[in-house]
Amino acid sequence: MAVDAKAGLIKFDLQDDVKANVINALPSMRAGLIAVQAGLNNQANNRWCGVNFLTFESTAVRDVHVLGDSIQVAPGMPKSGHMANSQAKVAAAAIVAQLSGWEVNPAPMLNNTCYSFVDDKRVVHVASVHGYVPAEKTFKTIAGSGGLSPAPAELEGTYAMNWAHNIWADTLG
Repeated sequence: MAVDAKAGLIKFDLQDDVKANVINALPSMRAGLIAVQAGLNNQANNRWCGVNFLTFESTAVRDVHVLGDSIQVAPGMPKSGHMANSQAKVAAAAIVAQLSGWEVNPAPMLNNTCYSFVDDKRVVHVASVHGYVPAEKTFKTIAGSGGLSPAPAELEGTYAMNWAHNIWADTLG
């Protein structure tokens, strides 16, 4: 696919070109440049970094832990700041365990919440919990753990702002 912005055309390999007044073209997503330069991008046509989900250690380079947007995610796992924060806690606990000669937690859990403002006051959310499945060496969404807002609400706006302050403090100190 290619975009000709001056002509307002989206050019496809397998279908006719499409003319549009507004084009929102997103580049192919992949792990960040630092991960690529470090040789960590060993999954899905070298676009993402494979990890041992029990520790988030790279499957390409020992003793390097990767999380967030750069990893090849587990089924149903969102790429969000909250999820990266949750992954970081699992990775940090695993690193401490390994350095201390302790057993790594065999059943870590991850959680995620994403809030979206639909106007200046009303918000909706999506949430999920993910448990490690040893037999499959991956995380899976815990059935019934998630949720969606039934409708936009101002109270959700309060929750969103409180969530934001807490995640920023937790992540940034």
